[in-house]
Amino acid sequence: MTAVPSASQWGSPTASKRALLIHGLNSSSHTFHRVAPTLAAKGYLVVAPNLLGHALRKSGADFLVQTLADDLLPYLQAAEYDIIIGHSMGGLVVLSLLKHLPKTRPTSVILVDSSVELTAEQMADRRVKVYKDVKTNPTAEDYMTLNPLWTREDAIWRLLGTQIARVTNYDDHMNGNVPWSFSHLSAINGTSKLEAVAKFKDVRAVIVPNTSHWIQYEFPEVIVEEALRNVEE
Repeated sequence: MTAVPSASQWGSPTASKRALLIHGLNSSSHTFHRVAPTLAAKGYLVVAPNLLGHALRKSGADFLVQTLADDLLPYLQAAEYDIIIGHSMGGLVVLSLLKHLPKTRPTSVILVDSSVELTAEQMADRRVKVYKDVKTNPTAEDYMTLNPLWTREDAIWRLLGTQIARVTNYDDHMNGNVPWSFSHLSAINGTSKLEAVAKFKDVRAVIVPNTSHWIQYEFPEVIVEEALRNVEE
C-alpha cells in the first residue's frame, strides 16, 4: 500500500472521475472549500493534500518547490486524475508534477494566479506585503472587511491556514527558490506575459475581473467551469 500525506477529501471514493487540488503558501487544503464540493457534486472524487510545512505538517529536507511536489508523488502513483488544480505556489507544484502525468490520456491542468516568474524586486515587494500582514495579525473580521466578496467561512479558512503553518514558511520558501523561475517546467518556457500565451495550442489564459489573489473564494465557479471545459473539449 502506498502511504499518502494528509489531505481533505470530498465526494464518493467509488467515483470514476478524480480531481487533485493543491493549495498555496501559508494555506491549507480547505482553501478549496468552495471548489471541491462543486466538483464532487459533478461526480468527482476530490482530494486536496496539505503541503509539507502546512496544516501542522513538518517541513521537508529543504524548501524547494520540487520537494513539495515529490512529497505528493504517492497520489499520482495511486491513481490517475482527470483534473489537477493548483493555487498560487500550488500551481508551481503542479508544474513540477507535469512530467509524472500519464501520456496516454489528457489531464485538465488549472493554475490559479500562480507567479511562474518573479524578479528580485518583485520578490522584495511581496515580502513587504507579507510582513505587513503578519505585523497587523488580521482577524477573520479584518479579512472580510478587506475582501468584501469573502464570507466568514472564507475568512476563517484563510486565517486558519496562516495560523497552523510554520511561522517562517514564507521566508523559507522564497529564499529556497531563488531565482523564482518556473516557466521552463511547461510549454510556455520563458513566457510569463498573458498576451504571449495565446500562441500555445493547448494553453488558455483567463482573466477574472474584480477579483483578488483568492479567486477560489470569490469566483469558484470560474475555476470549475474552466476545469470541466478542458475535460469536455
